[in-house]
Amino acid sequence: MHAVGIICEYNPLHHGHALHIARARAESGADYVICAMSGPFTQRGAPARHDKWTRAQAALAAGADLVLELPVRFACASAQEFAAGGVSLLASLGVVTHLSFGCEEEALPLLSRAAQALGEESPAFTSALREGLDAGMSYPRARAAAILREQPELEAALSLPNAALALEYLQAMPQGMIPVPVAREGSGYHDEALTALPSATAVRSALERGDMDAALSSMPSAALFAAAEARGDICEEEALSQALIARLRTMDASDLAQIAGMDEGLEHRFLAAAQRCATRKKLIESVKTRRYTWARLSRLCTLSLLGVTRGMTQAHPAAEYARILGFRKSAAPLLREIRERASIPVITKAADFDQRHPLYALDARAQDLWSLGCTSPDHRAGGRDFTTSPIIVD
Repeated sequence: MHAVGIICEYNPLHHGHALHIARARAESGADYVICAMSGPFTQRGAPARHDKWTRAQAALAAGADLVLELPVRFACASAQEFAAGGVSLLASLGVVTHLSFGCEEEALPLLSRAAQALGEESPAFTSALREGLDAGMSYPRARAAAILREQPELEAALSLPNAALALEYLQAMPQGMIPVPVAREGSGYHDEALTALPSATAVRSALERGDMDAALSSMPSAALFAAAEARGDICEEEALSQALIARLRTMDASDLAQIAGMDEGLEHRFLAAAQRCATRKKLIESVKTRRYTWARLSRLCTLSLLGVTRGMTQAHPAAEYARILGFRKSAAPLLREIRERASIPVITKAADFDQRHPLYALDARAQDLWSLGCTSPDHRAGGRDFTTSPIIVD
């Protein structure tokens, strides 16, 4: 049995994602496709627009066989931790032989060399990285510059749109797992123009401005997402602004300094901004400098809301359970194999696992917070993790 893993968000799932799933299966020759998907919050720190079960159902409809939840401790984290958490989750199942990700295939050999340079971290690399950070560069830019100082021929590879995550996947993959890069087609990651193969950014932007027909035409499970939009079971990016500002205004600097990633005195900038800003967007704009990317500051907002401390992330560096969000009936042999081979618990029913487990409790807290931000009051109740069953499709 062979399975190919995909680490994803599907916020929301569009035609480009469906194409990736199909190509990952075809190019790996795998019997099954397993998705490790972000739950309520995304890697860039914002809440996912649609709930995780809706997105899991869309992934299954697009050809995935099994969808697992990537715990929020990894889903809302740096590219390095996002990749490491996703890979550790897939590897722990005991059946994943391949990992597929978006990347220009011809760049893979160069990215492998870059990943090796990152893994070795020579004194020259460390020195160049420190110089970049001291000059005010963001961490990703400083790291890329440090690699290029030693290996300038890698510039073409590192400039590719999917290079950052591809590098992290290559570093995190255990020996024996085979990379399956799939060339991204259509719009770039941040392109807001709707095309035949749009970016998720473009689809979300169309939904936010009410251009429903255009957005839904870009999504293979249009009816599924249209139903969620119609019933108000969505969480928009600014929906939790008041909760965030309230949280920050009731924290002191010593508590905020314990939040994972709240380094270099950032807690003081956040607390000052919270006193004069009334929205999440304005808060981030107020805190932002050239050194700190929008995504990093956005993640810090969510981590502050959830109370994710540095000590928690250090104590839990890898996935410790596999929670099933949905599966195809035809994947029954896959599930049997996973239950026999997995090195971590496999959870089908949320109530059957230890609800005191720090990461599991964090996932439930994140879902409750996401629900609080729903457009319709009918969907703001907590406890969905314990009342919603995995999605099963034929």
